Amino acid sequence: MNKKEESIKVRLEKYQKDKTNINFVLVVLTYKTEDFYKYNRSISKFYQKLTNSKSAVGKLTNREWFQNILNGFYKFQETPDTTIIYLAFEPIKELNVLDLKTRIKKIKPFPESIAVGINDYELLNRYFLKLFDYNSGVEVFGELKRKKPQIF
Repeated sequence: MNKKEESIKVRLEKYQKDKTNINFVLVVLTYKTEDFYKYNRSISKFYQKLTNSKSAVGKLTNREWFQNILNGFYKFQETPDTTIIYLAFEPIKELNVLDLKTRIKKIKPFPESIAVGINDYELLNRYFLKLFDYNSGVEVFGELKRKKPQIF
C-alpha cells in the first residue's frame, strides 16, 4: 500500500471511529464496462466530466457544485462486465442527494445503480473499508491532493 492509499485508509477509519464530528458522503456507481467505455476514455476522464463540466442542475454548474468539496478520493474496480466507481468526499456544506444523483446521471452512460450515503456507516463498512484489499486505481482530490500524503 502506498502513502496515498495509507492516508485514505486512515481517513476512512477516522470516519468509522469519530461518528459525531465528520460529515462524509459515499457514492458507489455501477456501470456495464462496455457502455462505460463507449462514452468515457478512462475513469479519470469520467471524473473530470463530472466535476468540471458546465452542465448545470438548477442554476449551479457541476464545476461550481464541486468547489464545495473539501477533500476526497475515488477508487474503482473493473471486470470485463462491470465497472464500479467508489467516491468518498467531505462536503463543506450539507448537500442534496437528489441533486448529486441528477448530476451523476447527466454524465453518460446512465449508471446501472447509484448508492449514496451521507454519514452512512453501513455503506462504509460494506464497500469502503475493504477497498484496499485489492489492487486498482485510486485518485485523490481537494485538500488530500493539495497536501502531501499524511496520516490524519
